[in-house]
Amino acid sequence: MDIILFFSRQILSIITVEKENFTTKKILSFLLLTLSEFILISCSPQDNLDDNYYWINTENGLRNELSFSIKDTEGTIDKEEYDKFTINSKNNTFELSGEEVSAKEVTYKHSDGVITVDISGTEHDYYLKGTDAYEEALKKYNELQN
Repeated sequence: MDIILFFSRQILSIITVEKENFTTKKILSFLLLTLSEFILISCSPQDNLDDNYYWINTENGLRNELSFSIKDTEGTIDKEEYDKFTINSKNNTFELSGEEVSAKEVTYKHSDGVITVDISGTEHDYYLKGTDAYEEALKKYNELQN
């Protein structure tokens, strides 16, 4: 009987140690996974705004026109008194400039291919061509035009 009791205790202690090792492995795996997620998020590229943006207006007269283009941290504006701008992505601002006007800083918002900014005296949404938001605005524009 003592022998059976001895072996039972040994088996229970082995099972307990294996459970503790398994729990420790789970905790370490979870911590490593969390750490790798933080690293990936912090190293991921920031919003890339490069491309052409269109003003599609369906409320105050129908408009669908190229408004500005962005390459790196520089932008060019079509058909406004300001003809270029510099982007400060940390502050979410455009520094507007032009030959016959003084520089002006405006704040922009960027979400899902839409930049909302005031480059003409009134805040508008400007759509990145090819995005879902652009396609939706273009669909509405085409429905109203017909």
